[in-house]
Amino acid sequence: MDVSTDFLRTFIAVCEYKSFSLATARVHKSQAAISTQIARLEEQAGSKFIDRSQRQFRLTQEGELFLNFAREIVAKTNAAQQSIQALHNGLSEEVRIGTTRSVGIYILPDVIGRIAKNFPELKISVLTQGRTLTYERLEQGAVDLAVVLADVVPRGFFAKPLRPEPLCYVISPKHPLAGKKTISTEELKTVAFISGVKGNDFSDMIDEIFEKDGVPRPAGCIAINNLRARKEAVRAGVGITVLPIFTVADEVQRKTLKILAVEGVRLPDIRLMIVEARRRTPNANIERVRKVLEETLAVGSRHH
Repeated sequence: MDVSTDFLRTFIAVCEYKSFSLATARVHKSQAAISTQIARLEEQAGSKFIDRSQRQFRLTQEGELFLNFAREIVAKTNAAQQSIQALHNGLSEEVRIGTTRSVGIYILPDVIGRIAKNFPELKISVLTQGRTLTYERLEQGAVDLAVVLADVVPRGFFAKPLRPEPLCYVISPKHPLAGKKTISTEELKTVAFISGVKGNDFSDMIDEIFEKDGVPRPAGCIAINNLRARKEAVRAGVGITVLPIFTVADEVQRKTLKILAVEGVRLPDIRLMIVEARRRTPNANIERVRKVLEETLAVGSRHH
């Protein structure tokens, strides 16, 4: 099967947008041209990649397999082009770091500053998204490595755990329960619980931890999709939430939030880790950045 990367990019765009018409802006082709390219790919493969009998966009099994192949080929092509161009121009390549929003806000800025100081000629870009999307970008080759919070090592990737990150119950210092050194699980049930929305990677992870470890939670539930908004709701006395300690360290120090201890309950740690795709072209600049991330974020280097 002899296919061009241009055809593969078109197929990937159609799959990601789940629409021929929406993919036109991405690949700068007419809908008719896109349809022709997809038909040519299917003809060469001798298989249908898209189930056209369905009203909603759906890939066939062959289409799912071919999509993985297309992403791998395009990622390797992109990496090769970047490496050749960098050698030709004598310029350093860009290193693209994917990360989850809380890590991007609270942990990475200082580390990125250190990388920029050590390697001023290097271009660094940071893409903050949900963890699932970050893994997808890694698989596609859209980012070179990722720094994420997770409770398990993701399947299909290389991952290096850097350090544990404790979780904690957080409450307003003005709340009646905040004056107690510890509270009982029965008292915990009297407070509204502020969670993230379903489908949010961090919120779903917390729900799984609660379920798996039998961690008690307050009875009522208020869903807020933004971490900072959850903190503000807690500060206003609306209820209690569970967050990584590093996201509330400044507020706890300023005494605008308080970490609440619950008798007989120890929330499990989650892990900060570097994640990389299994298939990637070796790149010295990525290795340099990864080394700084490991040295700065490892357990022994922790400052917060």
